Amino acid sequence: MNSSETDVATAPEAEATARPHRSGADRLFLRQMPFYAHHGVHEEERSLGQKFVVDVDWWLDTRPAAWADDIGLTISYQHVYDHVRAVVEDTPVHLVETLAERIATSLLDHFASVDQVRVVVHKPGAPITGVFGDLGIEIIRSR
Repeated sequence: MNSSETDVATAPEAEATARPHRSGADRLFLRQMPFYAHHGVHEEERSLGQKFVVDVDWWLDTRPAAWADDIGLTISYQHVYDHVRAVVEDTPVHLVETLAERIATSLLDHFASVDQVRVVVHKPGAPITGVFGDLGIEIIRSR
C-alpha cells in the first residue's frame, strides 16, 4: 500500500497535548477534512495537485450557547469548515507549515470568541522516497 492510499487518523496522544490557555474554555473540533489543492515545493505538486487532510480544534466557552440552546452564541461548524476550505483552496504555498499558519490566522481573525486553535495539516501523498503512513504539521496558536 502506498502512502496516498493510507487512511489518515488523528493520534489521540497528539490531541491530548493541546490544552486551552484559560479555564472555562471548551474544545470543539472538525476532523479529517479532505481537500485537493496545489501546495508543494516541487513543480509537479503545484501543477498536478494532491490530497491534503486538515483537522482543526478551537476553544471557547460554550456554556452560554448550551444554556440558551442558541447557535448564535457559539461558532458554527459550517463557518469553520468554510474558512478552512477557503484557505486550503486559495493561493498555493510551498510549505505545509505556511498552510497551517494561514488556517490558524484565518480562524483567529474571523472568530473573536475563539481563544485558541489547533491546526493539523496532513499530506499523505508527499513525494518522499520511502514507506510512510503520513506527513504533516500540528500547530497551536492562541490570542
